[in-house]
Amino acid sequence: MLVDVKCLNCSSDLSYEPGTTTLICAHCEHEMEIEHASVKRAANEELDLDAYLDNFSECHEQIEALTVQCDSCGAATEFGSEVKATHCAFCDTPLVLSRMENHKRVKPQGIIPFQIKRDEAIRHFGVWVKKLSLAPNDLKKHAGKAERFQGIYIPYWTYDCDTVTDYLGQKGTNYQESVTVTKADGSTETKSEHKTRWVYVSGSVAQNFDDVLIPATRSVEKELLHKLEPWNLARIVDYNDHYLQGYQAETYQVNIKEGYVDAKIRMQERIKETIEREIGGDKQIISESQSVYSNATFKHLILPIWVSSYRYKNKVYQVLVNAQTGEVNGEYPKSPFKVAFAALMVLGMAAAIVYCYEQIGK
Repeated sequence: MLVDVKCLNCSSDLSYEPGTTTLICAHCEHEMEIEHASVKRAANEELDLDAYLDNFSECHEQIEALTVQCDSCGAATEFGSEVKATHCAFCDTPLVLSRMENHKRVKPQGIIPFQIKRDEAIRHFGVWVKKLSLAPNDLKKHAGKAERFQGIYIPYWTYDCDTVTDYLGQKGTNYQESVTVTKADGSTETKSEHKTRWVYVSGSVAQNFDDVLIPATRSVEKELLHKLEPWNLARIVDYNDHYLQGYQAETYQVNIKEGYVDAKIRMQERIKETIEREIGGDKQIISESQSVYSNATFKHLILPIWVSSYRYKNKVYQVLVNAQTGEVNGEYPKSPFKVAFAALMVLGMAAAIVYCYEQIGK
């Protein structure tokens, strides 16, 4: 269980200080070094996927966790006992902390500790908001409140795998062909048409995948999390409860088997790119492909994210900040006035272009 660590000087709760290997007391600023902070034995251990595919939870080490489940979105989040009141980081619903219960959860192998503090995350958010040309002017006031940014460790799986893919397809080469056209007055005109010459191709590509990263949460859209990448996984260290002091940790909702299905989808995207490069030419068509996966391994990690969920006109939006790199991604409302104005600007520019072409043709 995540046990709150007390300050030796004043008995207040200690919290992990982002970017360091120490816990710090907010009351008297006393610091305590985290033991074995940089060890990464378990964090780098690749586990055989086939051996765990049907019984990971039963076979892997489990730890006690004091969690509360959100009645609205279902997210199960671990808290320290010092938390008295808060809202769900994912949907802004007040949490009934009296319903906290002890549950066992699988112990992650590795963790990337928080590197970015809350105020820095809010600064990154402010820069992001300024780039949202269609967002309402008061968005920052609604979403940028410090208390809404909660530090939470999100569960992930990573997968390694070797693949061999056989494919059938077509390679297209562009060329120009002169065509004589007879006009209405009987005269002729020669035009150059763009065409593509197609030939059938087949082949096989081998590709090795390392650390294909899959979110093990359903509380955040996968695409939002993918856009926070890349993560520097070389900074992963062995899981240590002390890194969670002052933060939250979500229990995984996507199991290892479901995660592997998602990993194969991501692998197929890259395999498709590899096949297209091998086919070459100007255009490619992949009509059939069949992949064989082998030597699959995995790791279970938790990664740090600042999450802000906020309500704007009765709708909930999420903003995420990668707490290692500062990358921001999120959902945001669009101002109807700004959308309409942008549409009018596009129409105006299109009309101006048409007018210019008409004047040139006269």
